[in-house]
Amino acid sequence: MRAIPWTLTTTEHPTLCVPLDTDHSRPTSAAATNRAISLLPHSSSSSSSSSSRMRVTPCLLVCLTAALLASAAAKQGGEFSPSVVLTSLDEMANNCDQMVNNALQLNAKSIKFVPTVHYYGSESSLNSYCYRNNWGSCEAPNKDNMERFTALLARCMKRAVDAGKDIAVLAHLDNMQGYTWRNLLQFNPNEKKAGYSYFDVVVAPMARAANRAIKPGTKVVFTLNGETGKSVSQYAGQWLKLVGATKAMIKGQKPLRASDVLVGISLNYNKVYGWIDFDQISPEYISKNFDRQWKAQAAKYPMDLPNMKRLYQAVDVIGVSAYPPLYPNFGLAALDTPLKYHEQELSYAGISLKDLVRSGKKLVISEWGLGGGTQDGNGVAASLADVAGHPFFGLWYPYAAYKDPWKNSQYNDYRRYLYSQTAKWLRAGAGDYKVDALYVWTAGSWDALGVHYATAGGDGSWADRQITNMVKAHNKAVNA
Repeated sequence: MRAIPWTLTTTEHPTLCVPLDTDHSRPTSAAATNRAISLLPHSSSSSSSSSSRMRVTPCLLVCLTAALLASAAAKQGGEFSPSVVLTSLDEMANNCDQMVNNALQLNAKSIKFVPTVHYYGSESSLNSYCYRNNWGSCEAPNKDNMERFTALLARCMKRAVDAGKDIAVLAHLDNMQGYTWRNLLQFNPNEKKAGYSYFDVVVAPMARAANRAIKPGTKVVFTLNGETGKSVSQYAGQWLKLVGATKAMIKGQKPLRASDVLVGISLNYNKVYGWIDFDQISPEYISKNFDRQWKAQAAKYPMDLPNMKRLYQAVDVIGVSAYPPLYPNFGLAALDTPLKYHEQELSYAGISLKDLVRSGKKLVISEWGLGGGTQDGNGVAASLADVAGHPFFGLWYPYAAYKDPWKNSQYNDYRRYLYSQTAKWLRAGAGDYKVDALYVWTAGSWDALGVHYATAGGDGSWADRQITNMVKAHNKAVNA
């Protein structure tokens, strides 16, 4: 890309509009505007002067628009909320505080915690749960390590609460034996496996941690799952049982307002049910062919659609993993795309996303970001079209220069453009949808904000200072 709109520069006069990467970047007074005008080159030729004025006017307007960011219009829309991604007990003990400290710098009102429990099994079946200590060790659940999990998570959450932040929780489940997508995992959240259920090992310890960390006035958004479409669609009645039990566990005996403890469900923006197969990964292809494939396949699978509708009516929050499949130079309207795909697929269970939001349920984007990687997670994307079209592909931490897509200036320009456009979209009310919060996936090559402890190394970083400062300014404005 030739220019990044949110840097507020022009090729003619790059000094007229300074980048929005410091707290003092916007001309906010007539004097400041006059100083900006004084930077223009002067010419004895009247035609040259006229030409300069014509070129500079749009940039002045953009600068003045940016100066109004903290005004009434800025209070519309949701924030960019950072995520503290925790994949082991070791990270909870040794790295969580650092990540919370990094997240606190972003002027967000809420910080999301993503604690991960692991399982032994396959892509589709679960044999047992475990708590990972490090990359190679995973312990079977017992009373002691369940309490350790709860205590470590509560301590770290309390750090955010004591700083005046609200908290969110996104319960994650990953395969200990290799990368598989939990969306395809077939499991009942209340069924005991080797003596313990998903509720016992995943939900309850996290809910107890939230209870210990919060105080009156703290708002909690607790999402029971992330991208477990096959399980939710088959065992929706069992997931429904978790809603009230989890809410009661978070509240405990504390004098909390009902409106401050919200429980949600979160699925991927497409392939919502986990069962319907497609022969291409293109999100556009899946959307265009969904009706045909649903009619051909749905009757074969054990989906409990009536209870799935009841589940969505029972929760307070609807979460969507919405890594936006886009294209270079997309317009604001394109940012609705993943939510439209989600609405389309939910309708096959008789669920209207817009009606639920109109009824008062909060819509949040549970995961969002841009990875810049390949499908196998081992390489940098081959083209800008791949970066934009498959944002969910990225590279895992720790940082290394050979795993850095953002050393490619074209890719990084697009990443800045994505954040800029998304900020405008949020401030404008998120298109056809009212998005209460957008939770950025801040781990691996998706971490543009420098939250994760392993995002930077001796030879570079996945984080981008301009994006970080733009997010700070956006959050400060919408939370004013």
